[in-house]
Amino acid sequence: MLKQDEIIELTIEKIVNTGSCLSHYEGKAVFINNVVPEDIVRARILKINKNFIRAGLVEIVNPSQYRVKPFCPLYNACGGCNMQNVEYNFLIKQKENILKETFRDFENIEFKPFIKADNLKEYRCKVQNAVSETKVSKRLLLGYFKENTHEVVNIKYCPIQPKIIDEIINYVRENWKFGGYVEKKDKGLLKHVLIRYSKFSKKMILTLVINKDFEWFNKIEEDVKSFAAAITKKFPDISGVLVNFNPKKTNKITGDITKLITGNDFIYEKIYSKNDILEENEISKDTLEYTYKISKDSFFQTNPEVASKIFDEVKSLIPENSNILDAYGGVGTIGIFLSDKARKITLVEECESAVNDAKANFKLNNCKNYEVFLGDAKKIFKDFLKSAPKNKKLFDCAVLDPPRKGSDKEALEIISKLAKTIVYVSCNPATLARDAKILRENGFNLKSLQGADMFPFTHHIESAAYFE
Repeated sequence: MLKQDEIIELTIEKIVNTGSCLSHYEGKAVFINNVVPEDIVRARILKINKNFIRAGLVEIVNPSQYRVKPFCPLYNACGGCNMQNVEYNFLIKQKENILKETFRDFENIEFKPFIKADNLKEYRCKVQNAVSETKVSKRLLLGYFKENTHEVVNIKYCPIQPKIIDEIINYVRENWKFGGYVEKKDKGLLKHVLIRYSKFSKKMILTLVINKDFEWFNKIEEDVKSFAAAITKKFPDISGVLVNFNPKKTNKITGDITKLITGNDFIYEKIYSKNDILEENEISKDTLEYTYKISKDSFFQTNPEVASKIFDEVKSLIPENSNILDAYGGVGTIGIFLSDKARKITLVEECESAVNDAKANFKLNNCKNYEVFLGDAKKIFKDFLKSAPKNKKLFDCAVLDPPRKGSDKEALEIISKLAKTIVYVSCNPATLARDAKILRENGFNLKSLQGADMFPFTHHIESAAYFE
């Protein structure tokens, strides 16, 4: 009879979709973190459920041939890139296997070769650091939460973000004089520091999220303006400094109101079709390029280099001169990337700032035939359906890029009546598989699946699914 805290020996079998690793003990599934497939380990039983066990690593008895030394000095403290201990090519094979296993209920799928990241460091273009402070000295702490906690790990060097961001974060750490937020007490001013970075221009926008409302802000506004002037003088590539007001005790990082303190509240980014970047800042003459205006609140891919490869896959699935529905279109990232193959792009988006950016981006890229709809996506899809000719699809292709939770069942049912084919870009294989079953019930077959590594050394898997 197994008991909690009992020490057992395990041979680690594989990585699963949640990021844990799987083993078995006496016929029962065991999930454990911080290990590598083919490790032989001693582990402590943490929790015994009816169908599985959760265990914690005690000792590595025999390390896997695929175990490597993490390149981040804070690997054991930070809850971010928790798979840096796995050899990269082997990790890609594990992710491929996760995709295949997740879609084992679908027949005759073409699994395309998994897209790897060319750059495993300094790829992250959106950074969100939590803030706290020490009890006695009130020294500011900035970084990420330790895994499964809200304890801020003070990170002075993060290898997956550009070095300039480390320098800016450190400047805030040393020069912000108004205190950091202590979650347990729900006191203190600075809650988060957000930075958006452009790979193309190297420009950034810096947002300071504070634990106060807009009306209170006039007490320190002049001091914050002085801080903004000093940090932009020190780092001229900061295009703008903003303050966001979030006085609520919530897991939501930002509040509803943002004030521009200095400069611009947007940056420009470029994405390249075929990604033919020969050397730094040198682009192949045959490469198509697309320019995007990105505001603080607008969603944009964190890793533009891998995003361009995914979008090239999406483009390869769409015939020339297609009438395309860009559902959940955001700032127009995918729609504009497809514009040279489109007869018309119809973009639907619920976020007003994203729609404003999308309109600007269509103009920036000289797109001629497009239409943008702001509002509840499902309601707009219903209106499209009402206007569609009888027994005729309104769109040649619908492109979906929903949030991690996936799409809405009713929305998928409507889209299946609107489009001849569907390309679904997903950051969560589990919700994609769920939604693929809904599309199958509505007459669509999953024909191909393209996996991609948008976030190296994490369990996250990006994919593009093609339905006919």
